[in-house]
Amino acid sequence: GDPEGDPATRGVLGALEKFAPLGPDPEAFLECLEPLQPRLYSISSSPLVTPGELHLTVDAVRYDAGGRSRFGCASTYLADRLEPGARVKVYTQKAHGFSLPPDGATPIIMVGPGTGVAPFRSFLWHRKAAQAKGRAWLFFGHQREATDFFYRDEFEAFIATGALTRLSTAWSRDGTKKVYVQDRMREAGPELWAWLK
Repeated sequence: GDPEGDPATRGVLGALEKFAPLGPDPEAFLECLEPLQPRLYSISSSPLVTPGELHLTVDAVRYDAGGRSRFGCASTYLADRLEPGARVKVYTQKAHGFSLPPDGATPIIMVGPGTGVAPFRSFLWHRKAAQAKGRAWLFFGHQREATDFFYRDEFEAFIATGALTRLSTAWSRDGTKKVYVQDRMREAGPELWAWLK
């Protein structure tokens, strides 16, 4: 291991710099690199509402580590480098056991922090288009309400039309105390338990 830092977060360039001026044979070096793994994103749209379109909810990964700016490969490609109208290769993967109940009258409780809200946006659009009568409660949280409230206007419209019965939000960086979705769930414990029953 590296006593001066975590090798898992160092990155390829950082490892090369650490051991400079020694350098591996270029062909041997390339053979050691792992191929980039696929990035899986939940679909955040409904074919009942946007046939022929598929929406994704992607938060571009950007951060500094070890004095160097880091960028997520897939997220910043989608956000910064992909030209509008360009074609990309994708594939779909079935989400086993994760779907809306067949009966639209069945109440649903959804917990989606950050971009994890994507499938629940899809569910809400789908149930609205199908005129489902079941109650729906969404717990959504992220760091800051002003910049991280994904789909705020849509969720407020869902509340206004009754497609969303209740929206509970949590913002972990807005106050002096960090508040997460699990805190909101605890606060609403008796009502949440009643929904589950």
